[in-house]
Amino acid sequence: MTRYNIKPDVVTSLKSVTELKLVSADYPKDWTKMPAAIYSTKAKPNKTDLSKNELLTEWTIKIDLYHSKSLSDIQQKVIDSMKAIGFKNTATDDANTDALKRVILTFRGIVDNQTLFVYQ
Repeated sequence: MTRYNIKPDVVTSLKSVTELKLVSADYPKDWTKMPAAIYSTKAKPNKTDLSKNELLTEWTIKIDLYHSKSLSDIQQKVIDSMKAIGFKNTATDDANTDALKRVILTFRGIVDNQTLFVYQ
């Protein structure tokens, strides 16, 4: 069984937050598109069958939000959009840098690679 790639779902979820002007896996060279969401994903097998097929995959998704203004409203909309696809917000950190406000959101979920259900 092949591991389901959750990245397109993350991008779709983030793009549903209409306030975000940039959604990317890479940090931009030009920071003019604000607010921005930069995401990264990490996957590891959670359960395999006797043939070593990966049945369940544990995903950790980190989303860095950047803006020159408060991110409180956008932060909640991102949390709600990720919750809608089954991922739980497990950590929220503030890490303001220079003139930018920065919020780091961490989400976790276990994806069934056959049914695509997301478990906690």
